[in-house]
Amino acid sequence: MKYFFLSLISTAFFIACKPSAPATEETASTPAADTTASTIVNIPGLNRIWDTDKTLTTAESVLYDKANDVLYVSCINGVPPDKKDNDGYISRVGLDGKIKDLKWVTGFSAPKGMGQSGNTLYVTDIDRLVSIDIPTGKIKNTWKVDGATFLNDVYVTAAGTVYFTDSNTSTIYTITNGKVETVHADATLGGTNGILVEENTIYLAGYGSGNVYRMDMTTKSVEKIATDVPGGDGIVRYGEDLLVSNWNGQVYHVTMDGVVTLLLDSQEAKLNAADIEVIADKNLLLVPTFFGNGVTAYELKENK
Repeated sequence: MKYFFLSLISTAFFIACKPSAPATEETASTPAADTTASTIVNIPGLNRIWDTDKTLTTAESVLYDKANDVLYVSCINGVPPDKKDNDGYISRVGLDGKIKDLKWVTGFSAPKGMGQSGNTLYVTDIDRLVSIDIPTGKIKNTWKVDGATFLNDVYVTAAGTVYFTDSNTSTIYTITNGKVETVHADATLGGTNGILVEENTIYLAGYGSGNVYRMDMTTKSVEKIATDVPGGDGIVRYGEDLLVSNWNGQVYHVTMDGVVTLLLDSQEAKLNAADIEVIADKNLLLVPTFFGNGVTAYELKENK
């Protein structure tokens, strides 16, 4: 899995190392309601409303901080995405797409997924989890994860429990009493990337498998919700359903009974779709474009 992923990243770098033209409106059209399920599925449409400038170098993940009404964007700042070069950073971006502080926090090599609890921001960085004090913008703590080589997405529950994935080892970790613990490890999941945690359930996007999974945290039983979601990256809740991004440049709407509908396709414009964010009360979908070096915001429109 490691070599497959890095090969893909390296190939994409040489193809798309320059900022590409933004996706056209045709790539974000309103899909028709999907009637293949037992009940009609209401699929949202998209309307692109802004793009950041192209200074968010290798933008991997975007997270909304509601209390401060600001976006955080993790920027790897070049590839390979597991190189310890200490040139990665976290940016602060306004909801209008304007950069507030390009290099708000530095000292990372390849920052990826992010999660927040109160005034603390958690960020993965290859083989460590880092916490940032939001009011000061200073790094507070670092947890080294033995055996980890490609830490990726992060999810923090309302109770403040931190979960994060390693895509090379298909492992889910958590922090308990200040220590890293393994929640689940299963190579057959095919490169666990995006993670979403709700009560006793973990939802996962498999980067290599192209599957979306649901895991019972008590029994550790895993079931496949959906297939045909290649390059699974970010996974977020959207109403009763999920939105899942394909790193190669697509976003899918996925129902709990496995109906998959393509919502966005920016591959022709050579714009990736990395670790996405949804701001439900603002009807916003935020897509970090990785080699596009920015973030694009779309209005989610109900398809009536």
